[in-house]
Amino acid sequence: MKRKLKWVVILILIAFFLYYVYSILSIKASYKNPQDLADADSKFILVNGIKIHYKEYGYGENTYVLVHGFGAGTFSFNNVSRELAKYGRVVALDLPGFGLSQRPTDSINGLDPYSRIGQVEILKGIISELQIDKPVLIGHSMGGAVVTLFAHKYPNIPKALILEDPAISPNGSPKGISNFLKSPVEKFLFPAFAKILVRSLEGVIDKAYFDKSKITSHMKENYLKTLKVKDWDKGLYYLAIADNTLDIESSLSRIPTPTLVITGMQDEIVDPKLSKKVSESIPNAQLVEIENCGHIPHEEKPLEFVESVLNFLRVLNIGIV
Repeated sequence: MKRKLKWVVILILIAFFLYYVYSILSIKASYKNPQDLADADSKFILVNGIKIHYKEYGYGENTYVLVHGFGAGTFSFNNVSRELAKYGRVVALDLPGFGLSQRPTDSINGLDPYSRIGQVEILKGIISELQIDKPVLIGHSMGGAVVTLFAHKYPNIPKALILEDPAISPNGSPKGISNFLKSPVEKFLFPAFAKILVRSLEGVIDKAYFDKSKITSHMKENYLKTLKVKDWDKGLYYLAIADNTLDIESSLSRIPTPTLVITGMQDEIVDPKLSKKVSESIPNAQLVEIENCGHIPHEEKPLEFVESVLNFLRVLNIGIV
């Protein structure tokens, strides 16, 4: 009887394993190449050996380089890109692991493209490839950390910084969790775990807004669109194991670039108090607080966001009349 029960358990486990493999393969078969999901204004460029998706609008004295937050991409700036393009050139990019940019599986020239340091080098690469001189760097949330680190490492490149609800605090996985994620077993199981994360994505979007009525179905579709990209789960895996335990806060006082920090006063993801602390730590920094706004002012309050940026640059006499 025990032997029979043992074989029943084994057969059940085999059936579960086969179903798991079949479901993963079926999902992967429906993935599309980034070019198949691209918009009419999408562009691709090879940066540090990685195919990067970006969009470009306008021209003028200033060039605004837009760096998105975690889980977002160029689409997140749709509400402000063309408005900013009235006052200069606008370049919005997808970092590796996000949007329609490539999900590499190896380090590039010894650099992890999913780490903050790697993301800084991707940003530097696209600025160089597109021949951008003295950009105004605008970084949201995770992107705020990237442009902050960039300004510290390359202080002579940016003309000004706009840090929008910047996620400056270290956010890498604890060492024990990171080591587990790197194990062969978890690397195999991660796609199933990723599917669970996807189910919670809409809840995260809801949390990012103060006024839920401003969350359009089109915007949600844009956030979910990148989950159709080939190897999106692989990219998420490499993002999860990337070493992002950096002490960016200690470098804030050594950033010479004129800086504007913008925070939504009802931000439930990055506490507005932390954004205020960032503005107080950077010399030559100013703070703008937008009321009745959550974590993504450029989506939820685009007019207030753009006007805050333009007013800041007008005071500095940087290419705005």
